[in-house]
Amino acid sequence: MDNSSPNTEVALPTPLADKVPQNHKSLYVNYVRAIAACAVVQMHTNGAYLFLFDPAASTHPQFVTADIFYSLLRWATPFFIMISGAMLIRPFSDQSAADFLKKRFRRVVAPFAWWGAVYLLYPYRFDIVDGVPVDWGKMLHTFFYEDIYFHLWFIPMIMGLYILTPVLRIYTRSATQRDITYFLGVIFVFNAGHHFFPGVLLVKHFSWLGYLGYYLLGYYLHTYPITLRWKRIIYTLGLLMPVVNALGTWWFSVQKGQYNEILLVYASPTVLITTTALFLYLRDFDWDSFSKRKPGVHRWVMYLAEISFGVYFAHPLVLDVLKNGYLFHLYASPENFFNLPLHPAIAGPLVAIITIFISGGIIALMRKSPLLKKWAM
Repeated sequence: MDNSSPNTEVALPTPLADKVPQNHKSLYVNYVRAIAACAVVQMHTNGAYLFLFDPAASTHPQFVTADIFYSLLRWATPFFIMISGAMLIRPFSDQSAADFLKKRFRRVVAPFAWWGAVYLLYPYRFDIVDGVPVDWGKMLHTFFYEDIYFHLWFIPMIMGLYILTPVLRIYTRSATQRDITYFLGVIFVFNAGHHFFPGVLLVKHFSWLGYLGYYLLGYYLHTYPITLRWKRIIYTLGLLMPVVNALGTWWFSVQKGQYNEILLVYASPTVLITTTALFLYLRDFDWDSFSKRKPGVHRWVMYLAEISFGVYFAHPLVLDVLKNGYLFHLYASPENFFNLPLHPAIAGPLVAIITIFISGGIIALMRKSPLLKKWAM
């Protein structure tokens, strides 16, 4: 006999945030930060050579090496976005939106202002030394309407995601796993569609989703399990995608007659798959055991993770100083290592390592000043 009545409450899907989350210790977050910081420096060390592509010399070592490094490391910046999402989208946090935004903006606005001023003035360094008046109008135009320096686009972007975070907390508090999977699918499918087919129907109106997908994906992967079957698929594709990116980028560049980044933008499905695969692997790796086996390495990684924000700000300046030989006329770039000509596959990583150490040293010195430690990093 059916004892139900019209007033019986229908069972609703269990919200994703109400389910028992997978126990991912936060230790992996620091390793991801440190690894991503190193990868960003390596990309920026060789990356400029992509834009020097010459169709008459399409297999030049400079372009081929930069293409391979970029194809292998394009996950680096999305990692920073995903870690932010993993740590900040907390559905049941009792923190008010105002308190959250105040804390996060204080974390990024002051360092952005400091380093923004440094990079605004840096192109005028010779004029300043020679006493030539600085074009303040042009400088203000750059500040408000352009990227101050090629890597500083990240800060306004992440600030936009911070503004959305209180809304995402409300959403993830009540959404089911299927809801979030659907939302992620919409974001990444339409972002990819906007990139590859920008003028097709409603696809052209979805570009505003931007980096939101990576931010939410970081929360999703941090909090909930992925089945072994899906992991095998993701890992297999993740290993193949860098090969597809490297060969595809070379091929499309040859066909276009100039560097073609269509496969290497963050909206590209190939970059998304590689990023997801490596993030999953690092998330599930036993970092506790590793830290006990390699305590010295662990301490260095933890320190690098702590100063990774500062290294991100400082490293382009260091790369430019090394490239131009401002230190004792010793030139260091992917073409040579302190005036010693080397293949870019060798010189590039060596320059990146030196850049990481010098950037870390700059940040370590700055941290000795309470004022700079509080406001510049």
